Amino acid sequence: MSFSTLANLSVKNMPVPGGIAVVDFYTNHANPKAYYSQVPVYIQHLENTHWQALIGIPLLARTGDKQLTVKDFSTRQIPFQVGEHAYQEQHITLTGKNKKYVNPNLAHMDRIKQERPILSKARKIFSNTTLQESGFIRPVSGVTTSPFGFKRFYNGQARRPHTGLDYAGEIGTNIQAAAGGRIIVSDEFFFNGNTVFIDHGQGLISVYIHLDERLVKPGQIVKQGETIGTIGQTGRATGPHLHFGIYLNQTVINPNLLINHEL
Repeated sequence: MSFSTLANLSVKNMPVPGGIAVVDFYTNHANPKAYYSQVPVYIQHLENTHWQALIGIPLLARTGDKQLTVKDFSTRQIPFQVGEHAYQEQHITLTGKNKKYVNPNLAHMDRIKQERPILSKARKIFSNTTLQESGFIRPVSGVTTSPFGFKRFYNGQARRPHTGLDYAGEIGTNIQAAAGGRIIVSDEFFFNGNTVFIDHGQGLISVYIHLDERLVKPGQIVKQGETIGTIGQTGRATGPHLHFGIYLNQTVINPNLLINHEL
């Protein structure tokens, strides 16, 4: 089993909804396991007996006392706390043909229901081999037009919080793989439009949404910085942009915590 030395990412301990809890633990075991809410989490071996768990905290998680379960020679609980974090609101108006993304008709709902298991499965992938041995990079250089965690309202109707970062860009602009990995999904969906998921190992997954073109196929291995598609306006998008998200233990987290620029 391979573990990435994510220490060079300088992952900030930000145990808040949508953040990452960095929990240190110590063991002589050669292959420990760690879980949060019964879901396996990303762990890295720093040195000697020093290990570290990176735990994605759900955006809708309640604050307070939590615990990491470590399984090595026995099973033990390591406590940590989740604090509060306020996210702003964003109100979006969809008109014309885009109104279907607010109130989908029956045909659209059938399609959405068929797509849900595919997207759910992609988010739950957990592979033991880590394919990325260094920090993440920005997939595009565009301005961030919609930060992570915004409480969103479409035509006045509340929807789930924004689960990634939106980067502005012209249609056709190349999109880079933020980190090396294996393509697990390259397909087109109702809300997401053209979408690519990359598995980086141990439940660490990046997703690229609203693409114009998808230039990779499932099973393909890509290197960090390799072009995987182009910026588009497919799916529920009011303008050309890239929605970039990161999952950690099946949980969306603020990508800025891994790509090392201002939060």
